Amino acid sequence: IKVETWFWILGWSLSILTISGNGSIIFLVCSRRRLRTKTNAFIVSLAVADFSVGLSTVPSLFFCQKEGDCNGLSNDLRNLFPYASVVNLCTLVLERYVAVVMPFKYLTFMKRRRVFLVIFISWVIPVITALAFFKMDRLCPGQCLLYDIIISMNIFFLAFLPCCGLIFCFASMLLVVYKHERAARVLAKQLHFNHRFLFKIQEKSAVKMMAIVIGVFLLANTFALRCGYILLFKTGKTCDDEEYKIPLLILNSAINPIAYAFFKRDIKKEMTKPLTTGCDPEAPFTHRVDYLSRAVYVCVYVNLCSLVLDRHIAVVKPLKYLLRRRLRTKSNAFVVSLAVADFCVGLSAVPPLFVCEKTTGCDPEAPFANRVDYLRWLFTYASVTNLCSLVLDRYIAVVNPLKYLLFMTRKRVSQLIFLSWILSILVICPYVLMWLVFNDNRSLFLISFWILMILEILSSCSLIFYFGSMLHVVYKHERAARILAKQLRFNHRYLHKNEEKSAVKLMVIVIGLFLVCSGCSLRCSLVYIMKDEQPCNDKRFKLPLLVLNSAINPVAYAFFKRDIKEEVERCICCVIWKKRNNIEPLNGSRLFPN
Repeated sequence: IKVETWFWILGWSLSILTISGNGSIIFLVCSRRRLRTKTNAFIVSLAVADFSVGLSTVPSLFFCQKEGDCNGLSNDLRNLFPYASVVNLCTLVLERYVAVVMPFKYLTFMKRRRVFLVIFISWVIPVITALAFFKMDRLCPGQCLLYDIIISMNIFFLAFLPCCGLIFCFASMLLVVYKHERAARVLAKQLHFNHRFLFKIQEKSAVKMMAIVIGVFLLANTFALRCGYILLFKTGKTCDDEEYKIPLLILNSAINPIAYAFFKRDIKKEMTKPLTTGCDPEAPFTHRVDYLSRAVYVCVYVNLCSLVLDRHIAVVKPLKYLLRRRLRTKSNAFVVSLAVADFCVGLSAVPPLFVCEKTTGCDPEAPFANRVDYLRWLFTYASVTNLCSLVLDRYIAVVNPLKYLLFMTRKRVSQLIFLSWILSILVICPYVLMWLVFNDNRSLFLISFWILMILEILSSCSLIFYFGSMLHVVYKHERAARILAKQLRFNHRYLHKNEEKSAVKLMVIVIGLFLVCSGCSLRCSLVYIMKDEQPCNDKRFKLPLLVLNSAINPVAYAFFKRDIKEEVERCICCVIWKKRNNIEPLNGSRLFPN
């Protein structure tokens, strides 16, 4: 198929939206005990199917287009999860239909055992369908009678029948809701007799959203029905509508969690709870030119590395993690882990490159030219994961302070730090193995794609989300404190100072610098994945930004903590006091007192 640039941009954007939306629903329902209900079981099953649709449809098609190896198995696997999404959507709407139209029979009919049985059948049907198409591709490569029978059954049971059933169930539920609304309106008129009466239609936005979702579902299934009829009746026309069918399919999977989960009261309440509890005023506050330019770059690199080493030695030394008992806290464990990763970044970024420049043993412009580059990227990825884990710890402490003591135990802190280091090792080791041992370009391509998704795009988005949420909570507390101070100082001159304004500015600078470094890495990764002829020769800009980011991290995440700041000031004061005592001349009266 002819694939345009807009198709990839739209497809990847919708895939990321589908993965993030359905992934949040799966995590939220599985982590909250009060959300483990019968209806939410169907929602989780549908979210898993839609999550797999976003994870498999556009990426598999992208790899097939780049590698030129699209076999029947990849096509069948690509069609498995859309079938699962259709069947799970029908079971969810059927469950809601029974609950709305026959509410008295719902408790006796929809038991837990029957819920598990329906979800199991919802996954068995698409698996059997995908296996049947896979066997037919091998038994009869051309179209045969059995192939036509399977296509006709697929069109009827997985395209035509779901559309009719969905329309019928939605119309029935809409009719029941209209009758209840009419009865409530009549009752309200009788109660407000001889008074001015204004009746508002309840859940109007939810009904509109359901209509939009069903419209997108019917539009996506219309293209599937058209292709099925072309294959079945052999009209001679070509089914070349992949550029429109696939975005509609992913858009349907992206809208499903919004319509069937974000409009449910229990899930909506659980999602808005961290923001509302964090805003409670009574809650506790908590990145080869001539010789001259090369010399300039080497000087910049060496100065930055010395800055990194100086800062991180300054962080680790006053901590004295094994000697200062007062600094052995949970947050400082994340700070030390981040300082170790950034210390290794400063130790491995510029000195090996400087040695390569002097000994001419490697080409600094080629990415991953020798084994030293793998070590540098290992510590860079470790710095990214440790930074995300530290910001996650602060996010929980600020947004949900009451649950922080119960959730962030010492065992869980050790697990998060271990995962932050093991994730970077697990990401870089397969790349080294495929590059040095097997030299498998396709596996390298897949690993680069997952590095791009997990350690560059996902980390940047999560960091922006966490910082935005914490800034929102701090603004709410600051506003509440300002209103309280105005009430206490009524009829007096009032001047309110914004607390920790420099810390907020420094956090904005750090996150901005991190996003600039991630943008440079993202550009190089996209050039490599897209196999563009444009070279990625921006190492002279990317490497100073990378080292500068590691140098600013201890300033932002350690020297603005009160306990570490007090220890640093205490060490500085002790050094100044010792120097003054050494410089001060001895007086005879001190040697020979009276």
